[in-house]
Amino acid sequence: VFSLGVHYQLQEDDHYPYPDKTDLKTSPEEHIDTQVFVFGTVEAMSEERNTATIRIDTDEGPFTADINRFSTQKNVESGGIVQVYGTFQEEYLIEANNVRVVNPSGSSDMYKYMVSVVGAIFVMALFFRYWRFNARTLGFEMR
Repeated sequence: VFSLGVHYQLQEDDHYPYPDKTDLKTSPEEHIDTQVFVFGTVEAMSEERNTATIRIDTDEGPFTADINRFSTQKNVESGGIVQVYGTFQEEYLIEANNVRVVNPSGSSDMYKYMVSVVGAIFVMALFFRYWRFNARTLGFEMR
């Protein structure tokens, strides 16, 4: 199993051919006319110009990028998270080929967490309905 992990790490460039978002921030001029795939938080949108500004978080700190051909019919609000696939045109400008909404608004995270908590409680209740903890053996046994 360890060797599979090492092999995958050595072949990482073949699996993910896009530049790292930290590289886009630190040396954007090297990636002009390169295909990029990034996630970002929507900060502003313009219906008239069909553009958006997104904040991309990196290890070196966040930066903003302008997205051309950003369809405002994506039903996303400011604070929502999108993934963008496109061409890095110039410094911090991406010509989008495809935009997908991950979270339509900032409050989507709370909804996901609450649904996950309800699901976890349901799974735990179902588990302990058929299993019980045995303190002597420090294990679970069927009821």
